[in-house]
Order: sequence, then structure tokens, then C-alpha cells
Amino acid sequence: MTEGTHVPPPDSPQDRDGAAAAALELRSISAGYGASSVLHDVTISVPRSSVVALLGPNGAGKTTTLRVAAGLLKPASGTVVIGGNDASKAAPFRRARQGVCLIPEGRGIFRSLTVRENLELLIPPWRKGSDIDPAIQAFPILGERLGQTAGSLSGGQQQQLALARAFLSAPDVVLLDEVSMGLAPVIVDQIFESLKLLAATGVALVLVEQYVSRALEMADTAYLMARGAIAWSGPAAALDTDAITRAYLGHADEVPVHSEPKEKVTKR
Repeated sequence: MTEGTHVPPPDSPQDRDGAAAAALELRSISAGYGASSVLHDVTISVPRSSVVALLGPNGAGKTTTLRVAAGLLKPASGTVVIGGNDASKAAPFRRARQGVCLIPEGRGIFRSLTVRENLELLIPPWRKGSDIDPAIQAFPILGERLGQTAGSLSGGQQQQLALARAFLSAPDVVLLDEVSMGLAPVIVDQIFESLKLLAATGVALVLVEQYVSRALEMADTAYLMARGAIAWSGPAAALDTDAITRAYLGHADEVPVHSEPKEKVTKR
């Protein structure tokens, strides 16, 4: 199958205009590093304008899954589908242009450059001429620090600067890898508020997040990973946020669900 080939979703009719295609799909993905196998037959679907929580203990394969989706790691087998088109062989920059935006764990900024210079560099080549206003609107503190070097910002402000990519690249789906890690609670609140604003614009989100309850409050769908495979998937409201702690302690095969789904908190 060649890059860009249209791939209809399995067992689902597809509109001629492609409107029914998911923003992102991973189909039967197996991947690893060298001789070490990490992912085993992982299948994930991210519908347009949805929020998906990808949960599991350290070492479960969450970051590797995001790396495969963004094109940073070539899978041993399986298919990556972006907007209904096969992108399995597409380079990372091509996937970015197709609408995939990865916010990796860590700051990912140019510390010696100013905030303004960092923001301008976050605007992709195909959007040159666009301004930085969307990022400033999402994170007003950055507008007050435009002339300041990025390395002198607080940790929370640096993370907001890194997150600005999601507001400047006009993505269809944003992959977020532990963006709240190591941040003060007040900054975590601000970041989740900005993610809610982003989701409200119709951008799909995939959340890999240590604050499980916060992720599930936003999410429509949840996937629980264990030992490189999907142990459970379903409505986020069905997951018991207390019992899920057991999954993080090595009991992910014991599906922590409510007998009846809780009422979903409206995020938009």
C-alpha cells in the first residue's frame, strides 16, 4: 500500500468526501527498539474532535505509541492512518503537515532564544505569514515575556511555550506526552484549561497523562495499556479512577470499570 492511499475504516462505511474518517488510527501496530519489542498489536482510533486518554503504568508503551503515530519510530508491522489516508511510510514532517502535532515529554524549547523567537519558529513553513496571537491568547503570560530568553522562564512558563506549537500549527490531532509532569498545581490547572480551549475548537487530543482523573474528565474514550498491549478500551466515564491505581501497580489486566458509566462531564 503506497503512502497517501485512502484507507476506509474497518467495518465502517466511508463518505466520499472523507468526513467520516478518524483524525488518527493505529491499526495492529507492533514496534520496538532494536531487538527489544515494545508494542504488540496495538489498535487505537482517535475520532475527529474527540479527546482520547492513553493510560497505563511506566513502561507500558504509551510514549512509544505516540512516537509511532508521529513518525519518529517505524513500526515492525501495522498501519498508521491519518484522516483516512495511509501514512505508514510518511516522514514526521509530512505527518505534521497532514495535521499531526506531537508535544513530547520535556520542554522542547530553544533556551537561548527569546520567547518571541521561539514562537515564530513554532509556526510551520506551510503557515509562514501567520502571527503568534493564538499562542498569546492561550498563554497570556508569554505575551508579557516576548523579549525574555526562554531559558530564564519558570518551568511552567517553559512548558506553556512548548505547548504553543499546538496553537500555532493548526493541527487536526495533538499528541500530548506527560505535559503536566513536574509542574505546580496552579500551572497544571492553567494547562488543562488551555487544552479544553483547544479541544473546543474541534482539534482531537490524545492525552498521556500522570493526572489520570484530569485526563478522564476531558476524555471521551480511554485506552489502558499494559506490557505494550491494549488491556482495555471504552468510554472514559466507565473507568473507575480509584481502582485504576491498581493498574498502575501492575494489575492492568483487572479492568477497573464502573458497573454503569458515570455521567460524562461536558468539556465543551
